[in-house]
Amino acid sequence: MSASPEKPVLIVFGAGGHGRVAADAALVSGAFWRVVASDRNPATWGSELLPGVPVLSPEAAAALPGPRVVHVAIGNNPMRRGEAARLASIGPLATIVHPSASVAASARIQPGCLITAQCVVGPMAELGIGAIVNHAAVVDHDCRLAAWTHVAPGVKLGGAVQVGEAALVGAGSTVLRNLRVGADATLGAGAVLLQDLPDGEAWAGVPARPLQGASA
Repeated sequence: MSASPEKPVLIVFGAGGHGRVAADAALVSGAFWRVVASDRNPATWGSELLPGVPVLSPEAAAALPGPRVVHVAIGNNPMRRGEAARLASIGPLATIVHPSASVAASARIQPGCLITAQCVVGPMAELGIGAIVNHAAVVDHDCRLAAWTHVAPGVKLGGAVQVGEAALVGAGSTVLRNLRVGADATLGAGAVLLQDLPDGEAWAGVPARPLQGASA
């Protein structure tokens, strides 16, 4: 069977829970001719990520007729960045947007992003390559998410927040407007950030403070 010339085949790389979220959003978006999954773990090959979404080896995925696009569905930010580089020969990165998400027309979305159900991405917000905006998160106006960031479910980013490369903003946390979460930093679940979070540090609590002896 050959692929439709109008829509590409999507290969969701990652056969775990995050892969299921990405594949589900891709299916309901209608943006792809076919959705398949792939993983480096041989134990997953021949299974289904979701009903009708087979899990293939990377070699089998690379042999699918084109056009092909790839979405790296791994929650760990550095791992997602590394796999994207390794999979570049299979196809370009694809952004997936769930149809229930509200994305402003003026928002700028780079390849490889995932915007899941019930999210809000405000006017003039920017999402870098491979950024994740997870379920029901709010990325308000003029926010800047660098490449390979993960804004977890239920997060609220005030206007003009900056999130540095590969940072994790934990589930249910809040970042007040004009603040910065540094590169490779982690903000813990449920935290409220009232000041800039430096690069590479892990903070948690209300208000958020450095975790003793911890780093991202």
